[in-house]
Amino acid sequence: MNSIDSWIKKQKAYICMIFVIGCFSSTEIVHSQNICIVNDMDDFLPMNRSNASQSSSEIRITSGKNIITAGQAIYDESGGSINVSGGVTLENSDLFIEGQAALINTNDETAVLKNTRYFFPNIPARGSSEEFRIDEENNYILTKPSYTTCNQIDQSWELVADEILVSSEEGKAKNIVLRFKNVPILYLPRLTFPTNDERKSGFLIPSFGSSSKRGLEFEVPYYWNIAPNFDLETTMNWMEKRGTEIKSELRFLSSKQTAEIAFNHLPSDDLFNDNRTYSKINYQFNPSLNTKIEVTGEYASDKNYFEDFGQNTNESSRTHLAREIVFKSFGKNWMMNLGMINYQMLDDQPKCLAVGICDQNDPYRLKPYMNFNGNWQSKNSKINLNVDSEVVFFEHLQSESGKRIRNLTTLSKLFNFSGIEVRPAVSLDYAKFNPDSNKEDTDRTIPIYSLDIKANLIKITNDGDIRQLIQPRVMAVYIPFEDQSEFPFIDTLMPDFNYFQLFNENRFIGNDRIGDTSKISYGIVAKRTRIQSGKDFFEFTLGQTLHLKDEKIVIPGDSIRKSGSLTNLASLDIAMTESLKLKLDHYWDSDVDEMKRSQIGIEYKDSGSKRLNLAYRFRKQNIKQIHGSFSWPIKDQWSFIGHYKYSIKDRKTIDQFFGLNYDNCCWSISAVSRKHLVYRNGETDTSFSVQFMFKGLGEFGTPINRIFEDGIFAYDQS
Repeated sequence: MNSIDSWIKKQKAYICMIFVIGCFSSTEIVHSQNICIVNDMDDFLPMNRSNASQSSSEIRITSGKNIITAGQAIYDESGGSINVSGGVTLENSDLFIEGQAALINTNDETAVLKNTRYFFPNIPARGSSEEFRIDEENNYILTKPSYTTCNQIDQSWELVADEILVSSEEGKAKNIVLRFKNVPILYLPRLTFPTNDERKSGFLIPSFGSSSKRGLEFEVPYYWNIAPNFDLETTMNWMEKRGTEIKSELRFLSSKQTAEIAFNHLPSDDLFNDNRTYSKINYQFNPSLNTKIEVTGEYASDKNYFEDFGQNTNESSRTHLAREIVFKSFGKNWMMNLGMINYQMLDDQPKCLAVGICDQNDPYRLKPYMNFNGNWQSKNSKINLNVDSEVVFFEHLQSESGKRIRNLTTLSKLFNFSGIEVRPAVSLDYAKFNPDSNKEDTDRTIPIYSLDIKANLIKITNDGDIRQLIQPRVMAVYIPFEDQSEFPFIDTLMPDFNYFQLFNENRFIGNDRIGDTSKISYGIVAKRTRIQSGKDFFEFTLGQTLHLKDEKIVIPGDSIRKSGSLTNLASLDIAMTESLKLKLDHYWDSDVDEMKRSQIGIEYKDSGSKRLNLAYRFRKQNIKQIHGSFSWPIKDQWSFIGHYKYSIKDRKTIDQFFGLNYDNCCWSISAVSRKHLVYRNGETDTSFSVQFMFKGLGEFGTPINRIFEDGIFAYDQS
């Protein structure tokens, strides 16, 4: 009996699952993204397990979580074997297996089960084998095995093989065939696969598709597990109109270092008539617990690379590639960065608007830069001291180059009066610019005064499930005017105005300009949250700034506020029902009666697979667009999927796709036709993609889930 206990404890219920996964992925187990609820286990079991376990004459052996039942058993004491017949089952929480007979050897702890059928309830999956054998070294040999995640009603796909050998380190399979609708669609003569956490070298699942700019495409990736902490994935990408591209990605990990290096090379592009290359590096070195060195950078062989090979509009519209090396050091209350930033320009060289004012697509190079930030608080008085300092050597091919020194020192103190927080603060901003030209050095010293008052009013409803928050806030800021027209625009930008920006002292982002102001900002946030789920179902924000004097400092994209003018912001995010949500966001200037930004959107998401999103976006002098996306079931597990983005300002479709999706608990198929803006001259790319997914096994075709997730808000396959 002890020997029986021993081999039962050693069995691994997941071995067949690992075999199947290993056939199609060398690095990870692929699970279905759909959740299929099994109401009746008999839908998956080929035999009626309830009848098999109710016989009054059955033999029942229990060991831990494992249960063996049989019609009869004969024990050979001289040979140390148990011959089990009359139907045998082995059952635990992870596995249910049954067969006609079994032979268990108590001496060498081996077992042979004949004509077995198994079920994995946690996947769920099932299969069969003519023979299931456990040898002396606890290896598993399956003869004529099969595997599927389909139930008996819809057995659309099945994996079969001649033999599988599974050890603690690896598995080996012979003559593997994937059948779909009883038609063989994939054959592999031999295959090895990992049975532990270690990765294993081998080919990954190929993909295919078509595009108007690349033609038919076919990708075959190969994964090389060089070492436990070192791997390389190389992909051969054949493109009908352009040639064969080799893409490689190297990854390295150690206790102090991480590295990701990518290199793509297309020799003699058939349309471009030249070699095309792209490389990327992301390296990090940690010499100690409080120091870090980071190296990041990208390189493209030509300015049209992302237009030709980018997968979406954001990629194809890139104008420059950054390269940066930085040394970071930090302590309990401080951190320091020392580095350099350079850029490769992809777009035609933009022209500078004026001296020191250049297109944001042509940024300044920082060679080098150093910044330091420290924050300290006294124990007794609770006075907070913050120091933000930097030295920057900046360079621009079409504008000024030179050096900038800057220091911002802030003193503040927090007072708490029965839940009302009052924080007065005073800052001193000093900056000095040393141009390389014959111009004289320029500097500035600007004080900043502010008083910030806010409260958090919280209430829990009687049922204990709703948390209500009301947060009123008032802030006064005064910054005197000082002429800064001689300073270049190295890193100053107009921020995306929001409720938090309403309460920032400086209305600009960056260190080149400090905006003069005398203003009072006030606002309120009201929010209702379900405590159990943590989801907000109501949030209202209203804010306003009263400008007390004329502002004189202005940058491109900004406008001067006059004394008495009002800047307004309002947003509303409300769940009208459990499925329907309304979003509103408006930012406007009352002084000139002008809308700066506006957005309105409707989101519908039910407990099933219905998704519908409609939105209108407006941003002055920049964006005027309408968005629409949906995923809607039509009939018998079929869904219609689509996304549409149109620029009213440009009178042009930016991105659109429409397709069909079939999805059940066993397999799925998606087919999508897409057209999106690629080239800066307005040309588009048209593509068609098909993806098959066998649940619990893998995907074939073009991976288009990313297209769905990027284009359809709240899209998932659950």
